[in-house]
Amino acid sequence: MREERERETEQRGFLVDLMLLRLGRWLRLLGQDVANPENDCDEALLGQAKREGRILITRDKRLFSSCSAAGVEGILIRSSQISEQILEMAERGIALRIDPQRCTLCNNPLEEAEGRRGELWICPVCQRFYWRGGHWKSMEEMLMALNHRMHQRE
Repeated sequence: MREERERETEQRGFLVDLMLLRLGRWLRLLGQDVANPENDCDEALLGQAKREGRILITRDKRLFSSCSAAGVEGILIRSSQISEQILEMAERGIALRIDPQRCTLCNNPLEEAEGRRGELWICPVCQRFYWRGGHWKSMEEMLMALNHRMHQRE
């Protein structure tokens, strides 16, 4: 059941509102296609989500309530803590494993650096580098702890 939810969720793109930009960066680290908002007004966010076929992720209850009337799928995040937000998304089918496919800043697909397969990636748009350094292990440990917590809840 969970694997089916993961496949279904991973095929969709997301849009985060301004309150959840940090969650958006984490979701990109997990291999998700997550757009940043072009504008901060609710109507513009709903329009962008609809136009791009994205699921809108927000902490704003009023904006979330507006989603169905606008024909947009929405996810309401309840927590203000990043670890809990990631866990909320995992409960919706996002796999808790680092999968460097997209730039955490601009969401463009990453390219592997020549000769460094699986070790070094670069964003062709903003030129940001990603690599398996000490920070990688810390992120993996956090994700393992969240995975453990999620399994305890089930």
